[in-house]
Amino acid sequence: MSYINWIRARVGTRKIFLVTSSVVVWQANEDAEQPRGFLLQHRTDMDVWGLPGGMLEIDEDIMACARREVQEETGLTLGDLRLVGVYTHPDLDVALPNGDEFQQFTFCFSSVAAGGQMQIDHTEAHDLRYFAMSDLDSLLVPNWYRVMLRDAARQNAAPTFEPPYAGEAVLDQVAQVRPFIGNDRLIGVGASAVVVREDGRILMVQRSDNGLWLFPAGYADLGETVAHTAVREVREETNLHIVPERIIGVYSSPLFHHTYPNGHQVKNVGVLFRARLVDSANGLPQADGDEISSVAWMTPQEMLTRTLPAYRPYFEAALQHLTEGYFVT
Repeated sequence: MSYINWIRARVGTRKIFLVTSSVVVWQANEDAEQPRGFLLQHRTDMDVWGLPGGMLEIDEDIMACARREVQEETGLTLGDLRLVGVYTHPDLDVALPNGDEFQQFTFCFSSVAAGGQMQIDHTEAHDLRYFAMSDLDSLLVPNWYRVMLRDAARQNAAPTFEPPYAGEAVLDQVAQVRPFIGNDRLIGVGASAVVVREDGRILMVQRSDNGLWLFPAGYADLGETVAHTAVREVREETNLHIVPERIIGVYSSPLFHHTYPNGHQVKNVGVLFRARLVDSANGLPQADGDEISSVAWMTPQEMLTRTLPAYRPYFEAALQHLTEGYFVT
């Protein structure tokens, strides 16, 4: 059973976070002076044109999800994937005709077809066509796809994200779902922050439940953007105020499956931001005394010596991309 069918059977139509992939598949074009077309599918669920993509499954990573969904929906296999951005703003919330509601936690990629033969699946879509950007005004395309297409057209740009924002009524995503699923594995979404001080030291926190040293991190609340999650979690855990500067990583692989001491299982999916302090003179960090027992500014080498061997490649990747680029794991 797919994750979406499994969780909907338990929580009904209530609003939840769903992790999805969307892919801007560019038409191959040997003439660099001619604009490239992009692929849209006419969706059967909402009777609109949209990007190919779909829901993350419990045992796959987000890039595997993007490749699988495009192949299932279009028959095409993809070349290299470029992360366009992460889209989580509550203005992009979706209400499906069947009553299901969700807040997007969507990773958009761009690519070109590397193989396969284009074919319509006639389940999720009943038409596939390449369009030019100039065609968008005449098409019924939801606003979230328009935003992604606009960002994808900025070739070689850094991955985009919405600024910190929280609506008036935010909800704990985990508390909304746990009563219906018990200890079963939830795809929980959130953010982590690599806060770099002027002297190059990095902010690390020690969790109270297992003693691990990690970047400040936590789960997103329904009604906030993922950048707001990063700001809120750093403030709650360390009493420091930050500004997310750019995405340096995305994590979604089975490495980030976790079981808490109370038995709750989760697949963690999130965004790793590089961040700076709003005011370097705003006081020393203070552990919250609940989830976090200690806070420290560490050199990169000190940080690596405190991490578990299984997670060291993740922390090494974060250090490698502090100044440029990003990684997806």
